[in-house]
This record gives sequence, C-alpha cells and structure tokens, in this order.
Amino acid sequence: MMQSVAEGPGSYRSLFRITLIAAPIGALGYFAGYLWLLPAPAAIAALTAIAFLAGIINSYGAAYSKGTLQGLLAASVAYGLAPEIHAAIAFWHAALLYLSGVAYYLLLLSMEAMIDKKRPQRQLLANYLTALAHLAKARLSEENKHNSQIQVDAASRMAIDKYQALYNVLLEHRSANSARSKENQNNATILQAGDSVFAAILAESNILQLRTSADTLQTLAQAIKHNKPLPKPSTDLAANHRLAMRLNELSSAIETLDSVSARASRELSQILQISHVWKYRSLSLEHLIVGPQVLKTAAKLALCMAIAFSMQYVVHGNHWYWIPLTVSLVMKPELGSVFVRAVLRTLGTALGVIVATAILLLIPKGALLLLILVGLASCLPWAMQRSYALQSFFLTPLVLILIDLSTPGLHNINYANQRLMDTVIGGIIVLIFGYFIWPRAQEQHLSSTYQAAMTALANYFRSVCTATTALPPSVRRDIYSQLSNLRTQLQKQLSEPAPLDREAAHWFPIVVATERLTDQITAYAENRQQGAPLVDAKKVEQLAQTMQAITAANLSLAENTLYDARQPNAVFLEQVSSTINTLLRLLHQEQPSDK
Repeated sequence: MMQSVAEGPGSYRSLFRITLIAAPIGALGYFAGYLWLLPAPAAIAALTAIAFLAGIINSYGAAYSKGTLQGLLAASVAYGLAPEIHAAIAFWHAALLYLSGVAYYLLLLSMEAMIDKKRPQRQLLANYLTALAHLAKARLSEENKHNSQIQVDAASRMAIDKYQALYNVLLEHRSANSARSKENQNNATILQAGDSVFAAILAESNILQLRTSADTLQTLAQAIKHNKPLPKPSTDLAANHRLAMRLNELSSAIETLDSVSARASRELSQILQISHVWKYRSLSLEHLIVGPQVLKTAAKLALCMAIAFSMQYVVHGNHWYWIPLTVSLVMKPELGSVFVRAVLRTLGTALGVIVATAILLLIPKGALLLLILVGLASCLPWAMQRSYALQSFFLTPLVLILIDLSTPGLHNINYANQRLMDTVIGGIIVLIFGYFIWPRAQEQHLSSTYQAAMTALANYFRSVCTATTALPPSVRRDIYSQLSNLRTQLQKQLSEPAPLDREAAHWFPIVVATERLTDQITAYAENRQQGAPLVDAKKVEQLAQTMQAITAANLSLAENTLYDARQPNAVFLEQVSSTINTLLRLLHQEQPSDK
C-alpha cells in the first residue's frame, strides 16, 4: 500500500528506479524496533537523531525523499508496537516481509508495464497537446480584449506547466546504450517541436490557422492518449505556413519515437535496465553536502519527532505511535505547505473517523467488511491526486478496518476516537514546533528569486532583439521554467496564514504580468522576418536595464514613452514598455498591511 499510494507521475522506468532506492531505506525503519530494549530517554534520543538524518537524506532527490518517509513511518510503527511485534516475529523478519510486499508491487507494476509500456509518457504528452489546443482557442477570443488576455495568460501558464511535467519525464533517464540514446534524442526532438508550436501559437494572428491548429492538436492528443494511429495533417493548414510546419514536425517526432521505443525495448533486457539505475543515479560526494536551509528543515523534523515520541509518557493508548506517524506524514515541505497539510490531514481524519465508526458499528467482521476494505484501497490513488484531505478521508477508515480485521475475535475493534485524538495531537505538534515558532518572512527570498528571473529575461530580450540567428529553445525554456517554479511557490503560499498569504497575493499578479512580457518577446522573436532591421540598440538596452533593476526602489520608466510609428518594431517596443510600467506599478505599490 505504501508503494502504490506514493506513486507519482513518471515513466515505469522511473517508478522502478524510485522503488529500488526507496524500499531498502524504508525497510531499515523496522530495525528501530530494537530501540525498545533501551531506556525510553535513550531510545527517544536515538529516534531524534534518525529523524535528523532522514531530514538530510530527504533533500537528495525524490527517491530518497520517498524512502525516508517510508523509513520514518516504519520506525514509528516498529517502536510503537515493539512489544507486540517482538512477541510475534523478529524486527529483521518484519523488514523482509516489507521487502516481499515491495517485490509483489514491482511484479504487478511489471505486468502493467508489459501491457502498455509508454502509457505514462503518452498521458503527459496528451495533456501537453491539449493545453496547446486550449492556448490556440484562447488566442481566437478577440471580442473582449481584456477577457481574451486573461484567457491567453491562463492557457499559456497551463501549457508551460504541462511542458515542465513532460520535460521531467521524457528526459529523466539517459544511458550509453545506442538505442536508448536514440530514444533520448527523439524525446528531445518532441520537446523542442512542442516548444516551437507553443511559440508559434503565441505569434500567430491568422484566425483560420489558429482554429485549425487547435482542432489538430486536440485530435492528436486524443490519438496519443488512447494509443491510436496519428491523424494525417489537416488540409486546412497551408503546407508552407509556419504553424503548420511546426505541427507536422511535432507529429513526425512522435511517430519516430514509437518505432525507436519498440526497438529499444527489444534490445534492452530488464537486468540491464536495473543496472543503469545504480550506474547513473549514484550520489557523488559533492551531492552529499547540504546547505543551511536543509539543516534547518532537518532540525524542525527532528524536534517534532522528538516531541511526538515523547508523547508515550502522556498518551497511554496502545496506538500512541499514530502521533509520530502523523508528524512524519505532515512534515514533508516538498509536498506542499506544512500548515495546510496539518489542517487538511486533521479535517480528513475527522471525517474518516465518522465513516469508519459507522462501518464498524453496522458491518460485522466478514466478507462484506473485506469488500469495503478493497473498495477504500482502490480509491486511494484517485484521492491522492485530488486532495490531501480526501486522501486522509479514505485512508482513516482503511487503516481502522485493517486493524479490526487483523485483530483476533468475532467482534469489531474500533480505535476511531484514539486515531482522531492522536492525529490532532500530531497536527498540533507540527503547527507549533514545526511551523509557528520559526521565522516565516519570505519577502526578501521572493524578491531575490524574482530578480534572478528578470535578469535572465533581460538577457533573453537583448538576445532576441540583437541576434541575427535563431536562439536555441533552451534559452526560452529556462525563462518560462523559472517563472513557473516561482508561480508554483506562490500558489502554495496563498493558502498560508498571514502575512505569507498577503505577500503571495501581492506577488502573484507580478509573475503573471512577467509571463505576459515573456510571451510578447517570444511572439516578436517568432514573427521577426529574416533580414529585417534590428531594434534600436539603445532603446533595447534601456528597457533591458530596467528589467534587470526592476525591484530597485524609486525606479521608473516614462509612462507615455512614444515610439515613432514609422520606425520598425515600434509596436513591439510600446508593448514591452507598457508591460514594464505595469510591473513597476505592481512591484512598488504599497502592500496590504497586517492589520
């Protein structure tokens, strides 16, 4: 259950890799049960040190993050139920049983991969193409320019986010094998072709071309999603038109990928694939060095876990270990706001307790209760993708019913009240000792992060306006990636308590306007004709310097800068100047007070 619930987006290869790294780390957690033989203070000190080490290892990547979470959960259960487990089996035996469950999960995952090996990649690619289709449709809405711009901005952000997800999966693994290298090359071609289509849509002004492109992209997405033959190019698109050419290049790259993937699958054995996992994912000494922020996060986790394990002196129920278990699940900052996760977990658990109590009161032990357990388990992957509260809602009755079925006897055993109380205690520990007592001011960090993105955007603007040859797509991708990451950070922060939510609300329209400025520069780069006169270098440098120093106090740009309409690129310069002025107003307006 740990493995299937923790599945994230990614290829089957990445799921195998993450599991092979995370499972041994998770199994080590069961050996914490031996700490039961020590005096309680010594055991708590050792568990605190383990939590601090887990907080550091957590920063090494997704696989290690998943492994440390599983290890802490196993340690909480093994230590909390040490007398019961010790009376039944050895702790090393429990670790082997856990690894046996992992092996069974990998077997099922292998069977799924044999049926449709490329399903995860196809799904992400279909999502990206659908987002591009929505962007093309948004560009068609010209009746109300204000609403149209809002729709285009939203569709553009969605396309960027889907591109990031696709990029992370398609280029997540490289090897020296010739067939696999060829597949990686085709993956890169798909990404480049998709990025070119994105830029062409932003630059396109022909209504017919946009409408036809939207339909073509949607049809292509459906074919890829359902593993159907790709449609032939639309006859409504002019063969020599830029957008049509970009779409044909993308379609050709996708067709080539299918044939290359099939050849690579025949040439690579499963043993060779697993060997690449360890060959290319080993941690070098440089990667083991961590910064102060990681140490601070590890210290928060260690403090909260120390207090949680100390609750055994206060909470005398036989399931007190749910307190450190709750702390382990909530103290995962890379999964979202710690504050929000604590609140959502408590809320979801409370609702789940109500459902579990009703089930255990009305349904006796037997086949029907087992069927309900299977139904709840099947809902977990879906619930995890929707909301953390929803995940907790399904997980709570699942765990309580599982405990009931595993307890000897004919009568139901209901630990619902204890489960709710321990979850609330764990949530309070996280909120106080892992959140509220630590400084939370983010304004300086947001400003520096945004300034770095604007410096990169200024260099992109200079390159677009002064280069005589086309820029590599990676330059544009890096800009959009930085802004997308910043926007994701702000979206998480919007749900934080004051003052972080007000800071995020202040910065969010700034990032949106900056993405609009990037779109304007991208559209100009696409529409610039070969051999056309370049933009005036002095004006370009003036605007670029303003971008670079845009967060500086008292910085201003003439509100009504007039550009001679007879000069080339006057409209483009006016657009850039107007958007920069909008950014200046947003950046330097008074922020909401904390009153």
